Amino acid sequence: MASMFAKSSGAPAGVMQPSQPPQIERYEPEEEKPKQPKKVSFAQFDPDAQMQMNSMFMSPMMKELEAQIKVNTDMLDRMNKQMEDERKARLKEKQTAHIPEALKGGLNKLQILDTHSKAALTGHSLAAYVSTLDEDNLKKFTSKITQDCQLWLSRLFRFPDSSPFYHEEHKDGLVKICRMALYQKYPKYPVEGFEALYSRPPVIYISSAAMPGLSNYLCLQLGLPLSSICNVPCSTVNGTTSIMDVGMLEKLIQDDVSAAKTPVLLVGFAGSPHLGSVDHLDELRKICKNHKIWLHVEGNNLALLATVSIPNSVEPATSGDSMTLRLGKWIGIPGLPFITLYKSSDPALELAAGLSTFNPQLKLNCLPLWIVLQSLGHDGIVDRIKHCCNLAEKMHEILEKIPTIQKIGEEKKEESEAKTIKEMIFVAIDALFVFKMASPTIVFKYVEDNSTGAVEIAPYSPVSPQEDIEEKDKLKTYYNALNTWLCDTLFYENSSVDIELIDVENEGSCIKFSPLDTAQVKGTVIEDIEKFGENLKKQIAILDATVLQRDRFCAVVEAQDNLRIVEMPSWAGLGVVQYMPEEWRERMTDLPDNAKRDINNINTELVKRLHSKDTAFSLGFNDENIGCVKFGLITDDTDLEELIGLVYSVGKEIEESSKFLEKLSEKVQKGIEEANKELHKEMDEKLMQEGLLRQVPLVSSLLNWWSPPPKDSVKGRTFSLSSGTMASTEKTYKYHMQIQEDDAPPPSSPSPSHPVNTYKEVLKPVKSQTKSAGAVKANLTEQFNSPSSSTQEKENSNPSSPQPEQKSMETQSKDKQHPPDLK
Repeated sequence: MASMFAKSSGAPAGVMQPSQPPQIERYEPEEEKPKQPKKVSFAQFDPDAQMQMNSMFMSPMMKELEAQIKVNTDMLDRMNKQMEDERKARLKEKQTAHIPEALKGGLNKLQILDTHSKAALTGHSLAAYVSTLDEDNLKKFTSKITQDCQLWLSRLFRFPDSSPFYHEEHKDGLVKICRMALYQKYPKYPVEGFEALYSRPPVIYISSAAMPGLSNYLCLQLGLPLSSICNVPCSTVNGTTSIMDVGMLEKLIQDDVSAAKTPVLLVGFAGSPHLGSVDHLDELRKICKNHKIWLHVEGNNLALLATVSIPNSVEPATSGDSMTLRLGKWIGIPGLPFITLYKSSDPALELAAGLSTFNPQLKLNCLPLWIVLQSLGHDGIVDRIKHCCNLAEKMHEILEKIPTIQKIGEEKKEESEAKTIKEMIFVAIDALFVFKMASPTIVFKYVEDNSTGAVEIAPYSPVSPQEDIEEKDKLKTYYNALNTWLCDTLFYENSSVDIELIDVENEGSCIKFSPLDTAQVKGTVIEDIEKFGENLKKQIAILDATVLQRDRFCAVVEAQDNLRIVEMPSWAGLGVVQYMPEEWRERMTDLPDNAKRDINNINTELVKRLHSKDTAFSLGFNDENIGCVKFGLITDDTDLEELIGLVYSVGKEIEESSKFLEKLSEKVQKGIEEANKELHKEMDEKLMQEGLLRQVPLVSSLLNWWSPPPKDSVKGRTFSLSSGTMASTEKTYKYHMQIQEDDAPPPSSPSPSHPVNTYKEVLKPVKSQTKSAGAVKANLTEQFNSPSSSTQEKENSNPSSPQPEQKSMETQSKDKQHPPDLK
């Protein structure tokens, strides 16, 4: 302890003086001073104060720190889990690269089934199991099942005294009904065949709003010519395009009767396949009754017959002769067959037409339907149909509030104001007793905003009618593209609301929403429709901003010298432009091939650079397959001048860089040609120096052995991109490195007798020197013993190092053997 303090006081090591202990005691309090705060500790004497301090300061800090650590830990865990999942996905993809995509699974997810759907699927298995019963019990079982289904369906859809026919193909029910109608009109048709139809050919009337291919399918299945099908046009008086024209139908029937033809059947729609329009079924029923024509009705609106309040437009369907129901689609139960209800009093005709059978196993195809009808009950079926109608009603409300959305297929009726008391009474009665419901099938499209007033063309305008028609076609194509984009965007953003893009005659591309077909399968609810409406308003705002700025966009682009508008109506965006270089700016048509290539390269590079800044830019090609810049959709706050200025500036930069590359390529081409000429010249000189004998294969080897030829003097050429000059590669191959010489001449030129010695002095380390192990050891020993000796003395004392005089003599001898080539 004493020696330690002695060392700390500055005393020499190893020296101890007997008179120093009092000094040691004097330094002890100084060493004890840092320990005084430890003796006076507030926490040691007051534990409550320590707890209070911890609760006031330490506990909140620790809790906050713990919470922050937990957040960071959770974030790291999520990142690790995501990275691990990605790693596993990559590994799995690598391991299953040889497996076809269809066998990997996960492409199509199956629908999650509820208890009623599971019961329907169980019914199929049960039907197969019940078919193993003995014949008597099987007949009793099938008779019970079919009678229950017949009674329940006829009561549910208010179609009394009807018989059901179950089929898997939607069109098979109409085929069987047509065949039975033919048997009624032509009793000898089952025996005589077509000869019974020859004298008075049959005619089947189908609305032009039917699905394409229906006429051909009926003729193929019934063995009739296409002349037996009459397509009735639709009326366009009230703004719709899918309601059958009753007046035209009456005229066609009279013409066929006058031409000795027999009207057999009429197909009407309570909800057309595309637009969901309902024909005037009450008038069609009267026409069919007068001419003894079979009336068959199809459509999704027939589902409303099961509700408590039936719309007046659909109610006449119950007075028809047959109807086809898609109950499985309407209530969202898979595996249920299509149902065709028909009224007939002749079982023999039913059996001949294939509408009934005696085979009990075939009758069991209604067993899943029998189970579902009991499982859901009347209230369950009605609730599901009402839910679809409520979704459609909510969608109607949303679309009504958007001025640029036009609903297609709705019949527009002008409501006249009641002026007399009699008219007011009729209006009141109509409101009380006529029940109207919005169509469960909605078709709409985005149109131009006409609320501010459409621009009308003056009668003295120079625009010709043909140009006006072309302009309208371009505008229609453009809005078709916008509706296509709108449908795709809404479909991906709202997975629970199933919409599809359809092409309507005279209307173009439209968006269709049919909840009776998709709502139960997708599980669509009112909240999904509200979310769909919010997304629709956002996308409509983008479309409105884009359409509003199109004319201004064209004006700004035309003000730029190097930009031009490219007509591309099918592009759903702001527009399409093309950057034209200065060389071809004045010449817009009849461009040569090199001009097309230059313009295409510039615009392709322009899109690549713009896309890295904004993904709204994309590459397109005009009619001549030349690249151009496509502008995407914009918002209200987009600055057009800045956007177009960016395209112009980047295009100008690319054009200037391309000009520099062209000049550089020309310079390189000239340098290559010059180098080839010099190399050919040197080869000719070499041939003249060596002589003709050295070119003969056998003689050249003997001559080269006897008299070795001089060193090859033909060298390559290097081209400097910075200076544009050409130099020989002789120094590069000689010194095994590139030597860059200054353009300015050296202050003093080397002696002509030693032309290469200057480079050898500069590049001294190029030639490697070898030493033996003993020499290296002796050299190191000498350096250790005499550290003050100079480096030059070491080199002179080393016997293995060559002397400068010897080195210069070797250089002179080499120069004498190979004198430099002087040209």
